[in-house]
Amino acid sequence: MSKSQPDVVIFEGNYPAWPWITRDQNGRLLCSFREDMATDRKDSAHGFSPSAKSLLTISLDNGNTWSAPTVIVDNDQSDDCCPAITVLPDNTLLASYYSRFYKSEKYCSQARVIRSTDNGITWGDSVNLSDDDTRVRCAPLALSNGDIFVPIYRSMYSELGHIPMASISIDNGKTWKDDYLDNAPSNELNEWAALEVEPGKLIGIHRDEGSEGSNFFWKTESLDYGRTWTSPKKTNIEVQNASSPPTLNLHKGKVLLTYSDIRMKSVSMITTSDNTYLNWDIDNKKQCYFYRKDLKSITDASYPSSVYISPTQRFIVDYEIESSISPSPDVKLTYKLEKERKQITGYLITVPKDWFI
Repeated sequence: MSKSQPDVVIFEGNYPAWPWITRDQNGRLLCSFREDMATDRKDSAHGFSPSAKSLLTISLDNGNTWSAPTVIVDNDQSDDCCPAITVLPDNTLLASYYSRFYKSEKYCSQARVIRSTDNGITWGDSVNLSDDDTRVRCAPLALSNGDIFVPIYRSMYSELGHIPMASISIDNGKTWKDDYLDNAPSNELNEWAALEVEPGKLIGIHRDEGSEGSNFFWKTESLDYGRTWTSPKKTNIEVQNASSPPTLNLHKGKVLLTYSDIRMKSVSMITTSDNTYLNWDIDNKKQCYFYRKDLKSITDASYPSSVYISPTQRFIVDYEIESSISPSPDVKLTYKLEKERKQITGYLITVPKDWFI
């Protein structure tokens, strides 16, 4: 049975959003997210906030309780968004994120990484992932050959428009080289997730924000540690209410995709036995949770990220906004708002046993 309320509220703030979760070498769960910090905002909190920062909260008990948040990065006059942490083989924490800022009378974006060598207590200097106007959603990948890969994309602020990009480091994240992937027919592929499914073989699953085909995810593939990629092909995963980005994980050796099947309403998990990763088992998806018991859309939500808890369980983090402030003039609540709710939430999900038979 699907849940309709979170197992835990990880953080409640002004407009927290876009969380990520991972487990470190000490068994701790690390949840990173962006907090808006603009207490007097009247417009959409998807908009630029010069006081926004990237935060980290930690759980020592598999997600039951969480620490007070600490700062990962807070650049001056920048909106530091979408922090996503990975653990490198030397136990360094490497977080990708992007900054939004105002420069030369226009808004710009910059995808970056920042590292911690003391388990997240302090963080070093940021390193840019590209010279382009870029953003990032998903965490860096520590590849089997020692390289580090980050799935970035050219941002909406760029005059050239959205396109998926790959950024690779061969020196443990000190320097980076980027390249473009092919786009979908809509020319609107942006946020994407990547996963190394076997040594050197990476798959990417992409969000499409165009008018044509935007209700499906697209798949790309690399056989050379992310240096070259196939042209995108449409998967059979269809979403509703406009797409949000998926996340990819291995669970007991099987690829799992966590995504919002109905944006602002619900989140599901899905797997596949198709080694092309184009045809997913949509008839046997796991409906993880709805945001409301009445199944109505909330104001803003749907950037789920999941982490392994046990052979039969995963923990999903998400953000949930029920507010009079919406991300778009087109977003209007269809129910009476009793109380503002702006949270990072957590759900403990049982993984279907028949996925691993």
